[in-house]
Amino acid sequence: MEFVLVHGAWQGGWAWAGVAGRLRDAGHRVFAPTLRGAEADHPGRAAVTLAAMGEGLVEDIQAAEPGRFVLVAHSAGGPVAQFAADRLAEKVKRVVFADAFVLRDGECVNDLAPRENVAEGEAAKNADGTIPMYPGMWSELFTNGAATPAPLVPIPARWVTDRVTLPRFWKAELPSSYVFFTDDRSAPRASFEAMAARLGDPRRVECAGPHEALLTHPDAVAEALLIASKD
Repeated sequence: MEFVLVHGAWQGGWAWAGVAGRLRDAGHRVFAPTLRGAEADHPGRAAVTLAAMGEGLVEDIQAAEPGRFVLVAHSAGGPVAQFAADRLAEKVKRVVFADAFVLRDGECVNDLAPRENVAEGEAAKNADGTIPMYPGMWSELFTNGAATPAPLVPIPARWVTDRVTLPRFWKAELPSSYVFFTDDRSAPRASFEAMAARLGDPRRVECAGPHEALLTHPDAVAEALLIASKD
């Protein structure tokens, strides 16, 4: 199989390294790009829009020249992956959401994020309009205390406040799966259940680990993605 792996907020394509290595060892082709505005040295991060992130992902996928591929999204990577799937529906074999946001046309991440998370993000916003992640919050809510390589970068605020445009995604009725990380503290389980329910009847896969299971439990995540991606 061919996989395109889309990372979540404060990270880059590096976050998938452990999972990607295991998938490649199993004989699969993997592409894990870093989204626009998530590069470590991006000079104009604050001005990057959700649409620019989606368009950049589409361009990167097209440049990689994959065949039909499984598109995997983690966390806030959900709407960016949906944007790409909307524009590349004929190439997408299946969309897999790993504790990821699933948006309707015209929604933004902050519409569905826990209210306390939205408030904390607004309070923490930098003067340039980017939103940082603090080590204490990362450890408490995202890795559950596990030490992880985490060269985290602030995110463009528009990643979570811009409304996504999806003229084709829902009409395309692409096969879908939802992977639930069983120890995720970043939001109530009910929030992820509600995301999955939007997909109708997705293949459901349980996977051990916290919200950042791709960093802490790469073996389990790789296995879960293979199960989620089967025809």
